Amino acid sequence: MKSSRSAKAAIPVQPSPVAQRTVESLARAGEGKTVFERELVECARRLISLRKEVDKHIPPGLVKDFAWDILLELFINGEEGGIVYVKQLMLASGATPTSAMRLIDRLEDEELIERAPDPLDHRRVIVGLSERGRNAMIALLRKVLQQADPDNLTARPMPYKPRR
Repeated sequence: MKSSRSAKAAIPVQPSPVAQRTVESLARAGEGKTVFERELVECARRLISLRKEVDKHIPPGLVKDFAWDILLELFINGEEGGIVYVKQLMLASGATPTSAMRLIDRLEDEELIERAPDPLDHRRVIVGLSERGRNAMIALLRKVLQQADPDNLTARPMPYKPRR
């Protein structure tokens, strides 16, 4: 006699549309990225890490730029094919929900970010860098990498010379 388990046919499980979109976006994450573009993403990750380190040495919130944190988060996720929702940005920024929404509104007014309704879940709003925002982040992160280059003579601190 065969067990009832072997008699049942396996039912194929279809992933949800959200899960499919996530897998597809992650699969595209590294496509066509140059080494330099990957370095920019790694630089943005280090900056986020450094921002968290600041709070260990200086009272939390004293040296904080929530908009910069939002832009870094959007840059990393955008370059890696991730999807960012307003709620995630609010948490990533560390600002209060009201302050975070004001910042998101201001960044959108300045055309640095774009918002769009999630086609799979109309309760959520997807946020990403605009072309202008992405170009600004690339320019800034390039400057950070250039400053971090030990061979870059212009990046070395100059000795202090008092004014006379």
